[in-house]
Amino acid sequence: MKGAIVIDKEMCRRTVRELCRVGLLHRYRISMAVSHLHLYRGQPELMEYLIAHGDCSQVELSEALGVSPASVATSIKRLCKAGFVERREDENDRRINRLSVTESGRRAFMAGRKECDRIDDIMFEGFTEQETEQLLAMLSRMARNLSVGELSEREMMKDIIKKEKERDEND
Repeated sequence: MKGAIVIDKEMCRRTVRELCRVGLLHRYRISMAVSHLHLYRGQPELMEYLIAHGDCSQVELSEALGVSPASVATSIKRLCKAGFVERREDENDRRINRLSVTESGRRAFMAGRKECDRIDDIMFEGFTEQETEQLLAMLSRMARNLSVGELSEREMMKDIIKKEKERDEND
C-alpha cells in the first residue's frame, strides 16, 4: 500500500485479538444484563427499527437491517410470544403481516436501552472525552481501511449471508 507505515505484526495480532475480546465481553455483558427482560441478541435492534419506522413487514425488516429472513422470522416469533411485538394483516395484501411494537415491548426496549447504556458507561470508565474521540477516530479509520468498495454494511451482510448459504448448500 502506498504510504503504509510498517507496524510490528505481533502487535497487530494482539491488538486485533484484544478488539475481538472487547466485542465478546461487551456482547456477553449486554446479554446477561438484558436476559431478565427476555430479550435476545438482535431483538433490540429489530424493535428499535420498528419503533422508529412504524409498522412494517418481515421482508422490510430483513432488508433494512441486513439480516436473513429466517433470522427475522425467528426473532419475530419469540417477540410475539413474549408479547413485545404484534402482527396484523396488511390492509392491501392479506398475505403480508404488518409488525408493530406493543406497549410492553416499548417498556422492555427502554429498560434494555438503560442496561446497554450502563454497560457502555462501565466499558468507558476512566476514559476522557478526548480519549473516547481518539478511539472512535481510530476505529473509524480501521473501518475505512477494511471497507469493500462502495458496499454498505447492509449489502456486506447480505453478501455474507448469501455466501454462507451457498457454502451450506455445497456441504
